[in-house]
Amino acid sequence: MADHVREHDSIRSAAAEHIGREPRMAQPRSANAHDTGDRSAPVRDQAGARMTSGGTAEVFGRDSELAQLRELAGEVVAGRGNVLWLEGEPGIGKTALLRALLAESERLGCAVHHAAADQLSQRFPLRVLLDCLAVHPKSDDPEVLAIHERLRLASDDRVPAIAERLISLVEELCAASSVVLAVDDVQWADESSLLVWHRLSRLTEHLPLLLVAAIRPSGSRAELGVVRGEDRAAVRISVPPLGEAATAALAAHLTGAAEVGPALLETLGRAAGNPRYVREVVLALARENHLDADGTRAELSLEITDGALPRSLAEAIAARLGFVGSDTIGLLRMAALLSPTFSVTDLRTVSERPVVAMVGCVEEALNAGLLVESGSRLTFQHGLVRQALHETTPTALRLALHHQAARALASSGAPVERTGEQLLASISVDDAEIDDWGLDWLVDNSRMLAHRAPDCAEALLASAIPLLSTHDPRREPLRTARVLAMVQLGRPEQARELSERALADTHDPSCAELSWYLAWSLAVLGLDDLATEVVEKALRTPGFDRPWLARMHAVLGQVMLSRGHFEAAGAAVERALAEARPARDGFALGLALHVRGAAMARRCDLAEAVICYEQAGAALGDAPENTDLRLTVLGNRMVLLFGLGQTAEAEGALHEMLAIAERSATPARLATVRLSAANHYYTIGRWEDATAELDAATELADRLDEPGRRWLHGLSALLAGHRDDRPTLLRSLQDAGCEQNPATRSAAEFLLLAGAMRAEAESDPRRAVRLLEEALTEGKRFGTRYLWLPSLVRLAIETGETEIASRANDACAEDAAVGAVPNIVAASQHCRGLLERDPTALRAAIELYSKTSQPPRYARALEDMAVVLAERGESAQARTAYGRAVKIYRDLGATWDLRRADARMRPHGVRHARGRRHRATNGWESLTPTERQIAHLVAAGLPNPDIAAALFSSRRTVEVHVSHILAKLGVRSRVEIAVEATRHDGEERRSGSRSA
Repeated sequence: MADHVREHDSIRSAAAEHIGREPRMAQPRSANAHDTGDRSAPVRDQAGARMTSGGTAEVFGRDSELAQLRELAGEVVAGRGNVLWLEGEPGIGKTALLRALLAESERLGCAVHHAAADQLSQRFPLRVLLDCLAVHPKSDDPEVLAIHERLRLASDDRVPAIAERLISLVEELCAASSVVLAVDDVQWADESSLLVWHRLSRLTEHLPLLLVAAIRPSGSRAELGVVRGEDRAAVRISVPPLGEAATAALAAHLTGAAEVGPALLETLGRAAGNPRYVREVVLALARENHLDADGTRAELSLEITDGALPRSLAEAIAARLGFVGSDTIGLLRMAALLSPTFSVTDLRTVSERPVVAMVGCVEEALNAGLLVESGSRLTFQHGLVRQALHETTPTALRLALHHQAARALASSGAPVERTGEQLLASISVDDAEIDDWGLDWLVDNSRMLAHRAPDCAEALLASAIPLLSTHDPRREPLRTARVLAMVQLGRPEQARELSERALADTHDPSCAELSWYLAWSLAVLGLDDLATEVVEKALRTPGFDRPWLARMHAVLGQVMLSRGHFEAAGAAVERALAEARPARDGFALGLALHVRGAAMARRCDLAEAVICYEQAGAALGDAPENTDLRLTVLGNRMVLLFGLGQTAEAEGALHEMLAIAERSATPARLATVRLSAANHYYTIGRWEDATAELDAATELADRLDEPGRRWLHGLSALLAGHRDDRPTLLRSLQDAGCEQNPATRSAAEFLLLAGAMRAEAESDPRRAVRLLEEALTEGKRFGTRYLWLPSLVRLAIETGETEIASRANDACAEDAAVGAVPNIVAASQHCRGLLERDPTALRAAIELYSKTSQPPRYARALEDMAVVLAERGESAQARTAYGRAVKIYRDLGATWDLRRADARMRPHGVRHARGRRHRATNGWESLTPTERQIAHLVAAGLPNPDIAAALFSSRRTVEVHVSHILAKLGVRSRVEIAVEATRHDGEERRSGSRSA
């Protein structure tokens, strides 16, 4: 049983020297008077615990569990018996905790008896308890010798009598002192021992007896379920995975370093907090010289950063799976061919086994903690196990199995991306090639694959096209599909290069499509003149199909709009609509309406723009190839609806967008949608949800273009700034590569605000003014500068630069006069109230912010009004406004805003009494309000998609929250979350009843 205990110094130095020898462990000696030292199997510890001078094992990340164990040891010493079940997957650290309990019990003077069952124990009646109580011929205790002699002469029908003698022996031991009986791996105990254990559990009510059983998940033994289930008063400790900090601490200790580097920590993440696997990874990397370790830091060497496992590690992990049957291992090897999360249907297809034949194996894998449920699908709990099973399958066999899986999935009608994934895996070594079946499948499915899984499509097509001669009819459609994959991946430079090369030597009618892709890539790259040239040349070319003509006109309208040529853009859109309607091309129609909506928005006719976007969405429909544009249209519609003050409608558009993106968007578009969601949640004060979406978007950061990365890092920096998290603020600004003035760059508003916040926090408000004033002078981006103009007015007034404050106020008033957008009107009133020190204007801004559901801006306007009122001597009203702002800042967790508000109000003698809040870091009290709400919905039995729908959130946001809940509560499953939620709900109700 592996654990996460500190290793003997010899293993630490060996790992540091890349030797990786296994330590020999001394076992804690029993305080039992009958113990002669050889009475039982030792408590196993494959992680190599280092014992303190007091005999206690040092463990990582188990403070709460150790506290419970110490409490139980103290209770048995005080004469109160109990039953403890230590539960957890193999390698999670149950043995380490058991050893810690035994050492503590010995220290307190208990008689300690322990044994470990194994897979052969079930063949011998009472074997486990006989080992535990040291019943052997060399005992110097007459009672023990009598039991042994009776056992030697007994037949099976005498077992009950011997069981009674064992129970009597335990009672005699308890009469002499407090007793601890412990059995490790009790899932393998023989039936007779379990029955005696059940009898003993009832004696704990009136004897100083602590029964401790360490058990891994197992659902195959009915008698074990009875023993565990009947004792309702038993204490159950479910040992959770280690958190990231504890994993890092364990790895650092194993390597003898003070800390571990990010690449090593990421690799250790695949161990999913299992200490055994953490140790296996570290020692295998050390043995094979893949670690660069010194006393300061341990990090992966460069040659291992591709994520591959050392062969010895893969073999070691695969070898440790012998606790499940060979049929189960075989099925798991087939499952390892699939993606990390897979359906039972896919597993049935690739394994060619009927579902009925898989039931026992799947149940065994679930009970053993190798697989876990993920909604209606299954997933490997530990990525290392999946990877080990995959990599220890011989290469030739593995490639053949992937190819077989691809053909089986294709025949079964599985989604193209699953077939494509298997086909790509079948050529994952350098000399493997796609066969004719694979080439023909690509011809039929590459376009859909490019829409559904563009990464996979691009990799397959890059391998397939060179295999075909220039005369092969399959070559041209595959080349066109590869350009489409580049378009879907958001790689305009590669799309341009490939489409130009293909257009130069093609005679295929698909050149119309290639011309369209070339125009798109040039437009995205900002090469408007070249894009216009390509479009005009294509429009002069005879033989273009109507749909492609419509798309060409639409993209021309897009180019004209980006250049500010509104009339030319309108004319191009009308021509696109005229071509698209008779051709019934939903994409062309949707694109044209999208451009028309953008033009309306630029002219500040937001209501008409919303109608255009609604029409565009209807035209695009649910076709998978239209998903990317549909999400763009929905995103624009959401922003306009919110700008018009239609918050509920904006929430509905966001929820629809998230549902579509999580179901079928490309990675690049999914990342952008997550940023849109984070942006919205930040604006409406749901900062926990914003953080969750940013975390999810960060996982896809490499798919974002430069403006998208600025958006990601800017919003991350701004949230960190509000929370007074300076390290994250600085890191995000640095990651953006735009730490200085981003005034002329797109998608940089949040970076601008974060940079100004940093300057103000560093007591340099003049630098903040310069940053924002330069943006005012050079940026000139209508429609977005209202986000930061009130901050510029405030800072300019505080630094005495009233001319800049006046210009900022005029700019915001100018924007508000065009279209009367509520958000911009609110910002204009905010600016005017600050400049003129007018509470009436500030109250108008506060009312608009309240109606448009913007707590952060609402609180800042309240703070500014409190300052203005205090300056006018209206202290009572100032204190009221200040108190309302403080409450919102507290609810948001806006620590920096609280400090700033305090500093501004202090000179006026206005203070708001509040104690320093210490939020718990674990347990139910550490959950945020959103997390508690989700915990109760989990307890109600709702799956993540339904919770997301109920909260108008995304599935991914809920997943992040659930993972946080699991970590904070120290539990492993949704069932345990439900138990905690139900328990605390009951406690809150009882507390409410007592209060009433």
